[in-house]
Amino acid sequence: MPAAVPPLLPLSTWWWCLVLLQLPQALTQPQLDPNPEKASPAGQAFPYLSLDGSPLNHLLLDPRSGHLYVGAVNHLYHLSPDLQVLSSSQTGPKLDSPECLPPIVPKDCPTARVTPNTNKILLLEEGVDAVGSEVGARSLIVCGTLFQGICDKRSLGNVSEVLYQTSNPVDTQYVAANDPRVSTVGVILNQKGVGLMLVGRGYTSKGPSDIPPITTRRLSPSSSPSRQAFSQDEELGKLVVGSYSEYNNNFISAFNHSDHVYFLFSRRDMWNRKEYRTYVSRLCAGDRSFYSYVEVPLECSGGYNLAQGASPAEHQGRPVLFVAMAAGQASTPTATGRSALCVYGMSELDASLQRAQELCYTEGGRGRTGQEEAYIEYEVSSKCLRLPKDSLKEYPCGGEHTPSPIASAVPLSATPSLTRETQLTAVTTATEAGHTIALLGDKKGWLHKVFLEPDTTGTLYQSVLVDQDRPVNADLLLDQSGQNVYVLTDGKVSKVAVSQCEQQPDCQSCLSVRDPYCGWCVLEGRYCTLTLFLGFIMDPHYSPLVPMGFLSPLTLLGRNLDMFQGEEQYVCVVVVEGEELKLNATLEKDPENMTYTFTCSAHELYDCSVGQSDCSQCRAVPSDYGCVWCGGESPGCAYHLSCTSSPGPEDACPPPHIIQIQPVSGPVEGGVLVTIHGSNLGMHYQDIQGGVTVAGVSCLPQPHGYLISTRIVCELQPSKQETEGPVIVTVGDSEPGQSLQTFTYQDPQLTGIVPDKGPVSGGTSLTVQGTRLLTGQRKDLTAYVNGTHLVCRTSPSNQTAELTVRVLFGKAERSVPGQVFHYMEDPVITAASPAESFYEGGRSIKVSGRNLDVVQQPMISVRLEHMAENILVMRRRRYQERCRVVSSFEMTCVTPSVTHDSKVLGVWFELDNVKVSFESVAGKTFSYYPNPELLALNRDDPDTPYRFKPGGVIAVEGKDLTRAMTRDEVVARLGDQECEVKTLDSTHLYCEPPEKQPDSLGSNQLPSLRVCIHTHTHTHTHGQYCTVFFELVSPDITTSLCEVLCVSVCRRRSKQALRDYKKVLVQLETLEINVGDQCRKEFTDLMTEMMDLSSDVGGPGIPLLDYKTYAERVFFPGQRGAPLSQNLDLPESRRRTVEQGLGQLNNLLNNRLFLIRFIHTLEAQQNFSQRDRGYVASLLTMALHDKLEYFTDVMKTLLGDLVQQYVTKNPKLMLRRTETVVEKMLTNWMSICLYSFLKEVAGEPLYMLYRAIKYQVDKGPVDAVTGKAKRTLNDSHLLREDIDYCSVTLTVMVKSGVEVQPCPVKVLDTDTITQVKDKILDQIYKGAPFSQRPAADSLDLEWRSGQAGHLTLSDDDVTAIVQGRWKKLNTLQHYKVPDGATVALIPRSAAVVGIHQVYQTGEKTPMLEGEGEEGLRLWHLVKSNEEPEIPKHRKSSMRERERAKAIPEIYLTRLLSMKGTLQKFVDDVFVAILNTKRPPPIAVRFFFDFLDDMAEKHGIDDPETVHIWKTNSLPLRFWVNILKNPQFVFDVQVTDSVDAVLSVIAQTFIDSCTTSEHKVGRDSPVNKLLYAREIPRYKQLVESFGSDMNSLVALLELYKYINKYYDQIIASLEEDAAGQKMQLAYRLQQVAALVENKVTDL
Repeated sequence: MPAAVPPLLPLSTWWWCLVLLQLPQALTQPQLDPNPEKASPAGQAFPYLSLDGSPLNHLLLDPRSGHLYVGAVNHLYHLSPDLQVLSSSQTGPKLDSPECLPPIVPKDCPTARVTPNTNKILLLEEGVDAVGSEVGARSLIVCGTLFQGICDKRSLGNVSEVLYQTSNPVDTQYVAANDPRVSTVGVILNQKGVGLMLVGRGYTSKGPSDIPPITTRRLSPSSSPSRQAFSQDEELGKLVVGSYSEYNNNFISAFNHSDHVYFLFSRRDMWNRKEYRTYVSRLCAGDRSFYSYVEVPLECSGGYNLAQGASPAEHQGRPVLFVAMAAGQASTPTATGRSALCVYGMSELDASLQRAQELCYTEGGRGRTGQEEAYIEYEVSSKCLRLPKDSLKEYPCGGEHTPSPIASAVPLSATPSLTRETQLTAVTTATEAGHTIALLGDKKGWLHKVFLEPDTTGTLYQSVLVDQDRPVNADLLLDQSGQNVYVLTDGKVSKVAVSQCEQQPDCQSCLSVRDPYCGWCVLEGRYCTLTLFLGFIMDPHYSPLVPMGFLSPLTLLGRNLDMFQGEEQYVCVVVVEGEELKLNATLEKDPENMTYTFTCSAHELYDCSVGQSDCSQCRAVPSDYGCVWCGGESPGCAYHLSCTSSPGPEDACPPPHIIQIQPVSGPVEGGVLVTIHGSNLGMHYQDIQGGVTVAGVSCLPQPHGYLISTRIVCELQPSKQETEGPVIVTVGDSEPGQSLQTFTYQDPQLTGIVPDKGPVSGGTSLTVQGTRLLTGQRKDLTAYVNGTHLVCRTSPSNQTAELTVRVLFGKAERSVPGQVFHYMEDPVITAASPAESFYEGGRSIKVSGRNLDVVQQPMISVRLEHMAENILVMRRRRYQERCRVVSSFEMTCVTPSVTHDSKVLGVWFELDNVKVSFESVAGKTFSYYPNPELLALNRDDPDTPYRFKPGGVIAVEGKDLTRAMTRDEVVARLGDQECEVKTLDSTHLYCEPPEKQPDSLGSNQLPSLRVCIHTHTHTHTHGQYCTVFFELVSPDITTSLCEVLCVSVCRRRSKQALRDYKKVLVQLETLEINVGDQCRKEFTDLMTEMMDLSSDVGGPGIPLLDYKTYAERVFFPGQRGAPLSQNLDLPESRRRTVEQGLGQLNNLLNNRLFLIRFIHTLEAQQNFSQRDRGYVASLLTMALHDKLEYFTDVMKTLLGDLVQQYVTKNPKLMLRRTETVVEKMLTNWMSICLYSFLKEVAGEPLYMLYRAIKYQVDKGPVDAVTGKAKRTLNDSHLLREDIDYCSVTLTVMVKSGVEVQPCPVKVLDTDTITQVKDKILDQIYKGAPFSQRPAADSLDLEWRSGQAGHLTLSDDDVTAIVQGRWKKLNTLQHYKVPDGATVALIPRSAAVVGIHQVYQTGEKTPMLEGEGEEGLRLWHLVKSNEEPEIPKHRKSSMRERERAKAIPEIYLTRLLSMKGTLQKFVDDVFVAILNTKRPPPIAVRFFFDFLDDMAEKHGIDDPETVHIWKTNSLPLRFWVNILKNPQFVFDVQVTDSVDAVLSVIAQTFIDSCTTSEHKVGRDSPVNKLLYAREIPRYKQLVESFGSDMNSLVALLELYKYINKYYDQIIASLEEDAAGQKMQLAYRLQQVAALVENKVTDL
């Protein structure tokens, strides 16, 4: 049938090719040669490639390109799919030694030799999706044995091109094993856009011995925090083990499955039988802390215990793990030749691992029978627990509180699918027609093909010799088609076909192969594979035609069917539109011709009426089908024998009928295609040739557009003028058909374009203006069009140009007269900020660049992925907002609003076709945050209006206010007037309202406060986050803010105390009313400065100390040159011996009995001072730092002894002071365990508090000699004199490279020159670590006035004023330096520097000495004898009480004002430390549980006692120390004036942690009065609060104490029976003999 009439057979007919297959059932009882290798065709030809670098180590296939990568000894190869070498690289040999750390220097490494480089890891790093681009860079990860197993990245296109390589690797970058015999495996993950590599490696005896068996490595360097590629950092997970040599895992494989990562390895069973076993371990893919680590042993019956290779795959539609196992030789890790293929279901494996987790979480590791079925492995101090039953459901990936690492004592068992007597070394699988074929490599170079039954029983059907007596590598890989397998042996790569069906010439040989891939196609007389066996369409020449209503039988002729035995029931299968139609069939045999005839039962297959809707279509059907147009009342197309109604078949068809024409207009030049739809438009194309006219003009029909009877497509011919008329079609001799629609010839004209410029990348939305633009087909224009406007997008141009705009209407062309379009240089964006927005959107983003005005409609776009009911809906949406171009260099964009349940995939700018991702410009990703929350001021009593006393500021509390907005973006309106926003931080908004009450904007009588985020592009506001009503009180009864603060602070619980203090309150009230205006102004100014402080901290960052420096300052406070940073100072002749002795001492310290005896013996000595105790404790902490579990266990034992001592005395006094070694050990232990908490949680608020204190103290005068300050919290450090001072702004000339830039710095005219230098350095090095900036003593301050006027200023020179025995320090006032003066800091010459005080960086700065030269006394603001200090021992004397009682009220006001300013920062620190919404650090919970256990053990049921213990161990022992000494945590300088403020805050913290009621009275110190109101609130918080160290130096320091008390320690060890058995005294004598040649009894 012609293609023009496809509707005749709507049901396509397919006939199955008759194929004889080797059915799977035939494989169950194969007839195999007992040695199938000999029986198989070993001489089969297949391509292979021999390579240098034997043995070849790894083979990797790129699934995208099909390319191969081979890692070998000293070589790396890149191959094409047909094994052609595309690139290569030599990776060794190089000078190296496993005993030395890189870089290798021959003189420092005597064992260095030229060493080959064995490839250990070869992995493919996929690119990460990025906004605006398709896929990020992909690379090849290569790790070898050289240089302690470092890795590099190489190009996939050219392996000799190194993309990343570290020139000076550090110890955290040692990845692979440095021994070729030790296994290493790796698997790559992508966690939240961060590429990670999990590495499993065995134990190596040489080189670094502390690399865990499993580590996590980052694949790319990081700048914040600074991290290097391939490094194993503290925030990344690792498998911690107690003994590396005992847990020497031999890793076989690592792979991803579902949301987990699995490792397959073998090792000795340390828990039970000490035999070697195979294990599978599992981790959650997102678990960076390894809380979810669990492992289970694999068992394969028959004694197959050592895995050799593995492959995760599917079998019968379910995931399984295929493992090639071998039997071990006795109790060794050596594999014998006896091996097997074992199959483990992944669901069963996961169930076994999950059961071990559940038992260890909730049942203490015991099963239903009470037997231990799960336990903690790797010699760590964790243990199985009895947590709530739903713990595994709540924490499927574990947590800080769950035990780990977990091991199952119950193995997962399997029965061998196949056994061999030659060791299997590799396995992979292929799937064909639902069947699984396992491909196995063995030690002798054979590849075996095994058919697997559904029950995993395997049958070997073929073996192929690949490389004689060369083991097949475990990397056995199928190609992209699945038809070939790449086999890696010692010296070559081979490409072996999975099946060789094409080699079988006839049916018999094809079936004899017994290959599940192969079958014989009888009808075609050739082989075929199952993957190609689909059938074929019958040729029309012999297709049987079976009309509807008439039943006809079908017959098929065949041969070679005699192999079918029995009386089978035959069926003809006809595929009709994808549906199988089965017809019964009979078989007849012709003995003479040996042919067979199949007869299929008759069936109706086609219908003339289907698809033939009119006469022309029906008559166009070939006559073979017998279809005719049957007239009558219901005319239609029918089989000729079915047309029985009168008048019977029609001889001619009706005239043409035109239904629709498209288009209805065209240009006078013609050239437009006109489509005519209708019926009876001819039976053949020839019928309508020359028979079509449009508006009286001939239209040429097009053959390709003609459809029988229903459609004509013709090309419009030119017209001499604009005209219109109908379309007329004539078919043969019939009457013509005419359209009802009218076609118009018209002449379109273009008048202009907007805009007239755009980028060369194209994409500009161009509007063409004109008349009659709707001419011809709209699709011809590919643009939006109406009668007068046409809109299109410009295409890219390869250069800037001025081009005429042309529009084609069909073949007619029009151009815009007198106007051109300018292709301009593409816009370039160089900066964009800020990088945050709330979900509500509307934040203004300032964009800088060049050529920005080239684009008319720039956009900012956000791509989102929506979340719905915990299911990730793979539906991505894009939200856009237009940007406003300010100039060619600047534009502003408003962030689009997004939904809170969306994940932001990327943010970018669209400048026509130029797309720029935000991250590429700003250097960081754009973040969306939840909308901020503001709390109502009257939330405690919503029905009562908030009362405000004018003159102050309104403080509105909130949450996350500064995450995505600044003070300048916020507008607060109180009624009809603005409430000026003074300060905005994360939790508070402070605004200053008008003096008089504003009018209300609504129906309420009282004004409401409305807070809005202001944008520069919208006149309306975005989001009204809260509305609060205020009632303003008339000024005549107003008291100052200071009064409110003071009255709140001085509230008393004791009525008697209130009566006694009444006079003081009256005096304070009277005085504060008098100074109220000054106090209010000062407070408002200070609140404004707090905002500046917050922005400062958010900029440069927090100068946290590295862990080593932090530990040094905490362990050895105030000591310069602590042991952490020292090296052994020994002569080379003694070094090796002493180090050997110290190593033995280290072993002794790891003996619990020795260590405890050693400590108790030291503490028993009378001259063992308290300082010695702390020093020894810190040395022990250093020596045992890498064995923290052991250190913790010893500390608990010693604390248990301490509890025993205090139980008999007063238990409440325990841990109150640091009087024992264990108490200092506890301090150090808390410092170690809480370092991460300090960095991640408490660090920022603590640093903000320090900066706030320093900022406020420096704003007022500070006496350089006494350290007293006008702005302080400490009354003993309060500068009480009224010092006249004013602020001065100096212009400091700062050299930046070759340029000199002016920098304004605010100082006081009363500042000494050193104070000025410090403030200048604070400003220039804002946010930089203190240790990285120059010391003030090393610089001179030079005042520059004019070209020649350079004057060096100093604290003391010949101009200094001397009065009697007093010499005043020089200040800016002294030198009469004016406001705006220009100064510079210049290096001080060595001759001038002289001798100055040296102190540890970051320690408290000493004040200037009060005694100068020649007996003169130095003074600055006040002379020290004018206000004598009160000795500490008289603090509680009557004189001090009188002083506290008689303190001038104005000074108390100063203290209160300072306190009010700092209150928010103090609150933030206390809340961060004592926050109940965040679970406390696990170390705190662990230790508090230990104290509870101790109390229970000793029968202490007084909760106050336990509370005191906990308070003394954590708040007083650690937090008070940190609060008073921020230089322990940060690289900062703490002056005496700052220290005085910190002391008051630390004392407040101490008072908050005591259980006794906090009472204040008239005799209470002022410092306690200050925080009397806040302490009860802090008490509630307390009540609800439930690495790189030189250990040899520490050991040598510890030995000094051993030497000092040598005889006593030896005697103590010899008295102990257990110590005698362990020969501890003898071992200590050996240490002494080595370390200092001590003569012993040896």
